[in-house]
Amino acid sequence: MRISDKAIVLQNIKHGDKKHILKLFTKQHGTLIVAARSGSANSKVKPGALLPLNLVEIELTLRQNKEVHALSGISCYYVSAGSPGSISKLSIAQFMNEVLIKCLREQPANGHLYEFVETCIKFLHESESDFMNLHLYFLHELTKYLGFEPQNNFSPQRPFFDCREGRFSEISLSIPLGLHKEESLLFFEFIGSNKLKAALSNTQRQMILEAYLAYYKLHVPGFNDLKSLEVLREVLR
Repeated sequence: MRISDKAIVLQNIKHGDKKHILKLFTKQHGTLIVAARSGSANSKVKPGALLPLNLVEIELTLRQNKEVHALSGISCYYVSAGSPGSISKLSIAQFMNEVLIKCLREQPANGHLYEFVETCIKFLHESESDFMNLHLYFLHELTKYLGFEPQNNFSPQRPFFDCREGRFSEISLSIPLGLHKEESLLFFEFIGSNKLKAALSNTQRQMILEAYLAYYKLHVPGFNDLKSLEVLREVLR
């Protein structure tokens, strides 16, 4: 069946000079694996459209009972008019991309999730100054779509965040099972804040990031160490 759809490029694995295996998150069909050939003069598959986190329009043939589908056309429907990407923006983009690859392995169609990711990508391209918390905002909001949003039930009687249960409790646990009192208070304050504009020190960003990563590891199967994490830590330090 031939279809047209919007998609976000998650991964591009090259096989030789012209063959590509792509992982796409599409708006109407969820996560798809597709094969494509690029490079010929008449090809509707241009290499420049295959980069991770590109927002693209695609034409493909869905192969019934097959894991890999056939991509026949792809083009970018969004090209940033903002400033060229800084090292900080690139490191955040790589981090977001790797998180999506791990979280959307077999994601069914979800138009609202697609639009959220699309908005984050556009914001990163276009924002001049308010993007330093984007990776933290992204991690928090993504939990809502994946079904494990942390509960903001902090109180003097429940001052410790339990990563297993996704809520604050009376018991102090160490990462990755939970957060100590100082970390829990910071996490609580961030959850209740305007996350993109929250005034955070680099140390506080690191603490909140570690809290979210511990939380994800307990709730997303196979969410192991991220290759992009060390670069992100260094750039945002």
